[in-house]
Amino acid sequence: MNMQRGYRAKLDDYLDTSLPLQVRIRTQGGAVYDTACFCVDADEMLSDDRYMIFYNQLASPAGEITLTNQGDVSLYSVQLKQLPAFIHKLVFTVSIDGNGRMGQIRSHTVEILQNGASVLQMEMTGRDFLNERAIISLEIYQKSVWRVNAVARGYNGGLSDLLAHFGGEEADDSVPAPQPAPAPQPAPEPVQDTPRLRQALSEAGSRQGLEGCVREFTDRLSVLSERNHIALGATAARVVAALDYSSSMRPLYENGTMQNLINRLVPLGLNFDDNGLIELFLFQNDFRRLPELTAENYENYVSEVIGQSGYPMGGTCYAPVLQAITEGSAIRTGTAYGFGGSKVIAPPIVGADRPTLVLFITDGENEDRTRSDQVIRRSAELNVFIQFIGIGDRLFSYLQEVDELPGRRCDNTGFSRISDPAAVSDSVFYDSVLSQFAYWLQGRL
Repeated sequence: MNMQRGYRAKLDDYLDTSLPLQVRIRTQGGAVYDTACFCVDADEMLSDDRYMIFYNQLASPAGEITLTNQGDVSLYSVQLKQLPAFIHKLVFTVSIDGNGRMGQIRSHTVEILQNGASVLQMEMTGRDFLNERAIISLEIYQKSVWRVNAVARGYNGGLSDLLAHFGGEEADDSVPAPQPAPAPQPAPEPVQDTPRLRQALSEAGSRQGLEGCVREFTDRLSVLSERNHIALGATAARVVAALDYSSSMRPLYENGTMQNLINRLVPLGLNFDDNGLIELFLFQNDFRRLPELTAENYENYVSEVIGQSGYPMGGTCYAPVLQAITEGSAIRTGTAYGFGGSKVIAPPIVGADRPTLVLFITDGENEDRTRSDQVIRRSAELNVFIQFIGIGDRLFSYLQEVDELPGRRCDNTGFSRISDPAAVSDSVFYDSVLSQFAYWLQGRL
């Protein structure tokens, strides 16, 4: 089975995860290439340095993972069943020992084998990368069962930066020579120091709930920027919110839950969008585009904008609103129910000039899975990332499946579940909204 970048699947569909398997990595080019396997915990941290397998540590403590290097081939033997319970993901990487760049390689091949037979393969060339000094090649991770993710994304740093990215510490057994005291360096400018966010902070005293949200948001920007080696604070992107307006959502609009979520969205528009706004859609069986969400109108948006829109609650379909955002749509104006009026062709929000982040908030399963799959697969060819956010106590089986949806050029969706938004801190909320978006952005650089 040939994998493409972003391909995800259950490993049990291809092999027996209770038995040993092998991961073979081969990178060819004009430099020396070092591979590594980072065994990380649920927080994606290397909490035990003994579970970093590379040229200087060829086996894990109990031999669950071993590495054999031969020429330009690295072969990892893996026994998933024997791994400690705290290990949730194996991240296989390759980095350049020297000053080369991954855009200069001739080929990069990753295979998963069992009993000597190759069952999953991925092949890439230097044209798939630019000036990166490392590649995050493949992930084998646990999500109820063991799964595979063909990441195949460039990483700007080398092996030391990868180690720091996963929270490890680089050993240094040498005795350092005395060094002169370093000259004082100016403190780095904080990530949150952007004109729109500064203005928002200065005005926050008169805007209920905004100050805390902005401060937590900028704190998370700083953490995620460092973790993903990307300046999120300087990222320009369109931000779109699609809010479920099905009948089951009525209590959440009436008890203030949705207004609270809307308050938390404002900093995203202030930071990412040049105009400091968020395009906003309601959806049920169809959709309705509402006035943009801004720092000026957010405080009573539910009562004064949504409540006065005349848009009725209905069922739950994802495809119409997703298609409108990503591909455009034909809509009718002059009617609250979609009949009569004038037909207008509305262009898509998504464009090639800058990324679009879609925040898709829902409390239930959709009625149009096949059509939604089709729209999401087409969106993977566009400059858009869709973050699905499930609120309430539903299982969200479809959204969990979409997070692994095959047949896409890249993985451009994320899913986070927030059962009780009122019980979740701003910090946790922004992590859930931005973590996978930052990872997707890092892969595009």
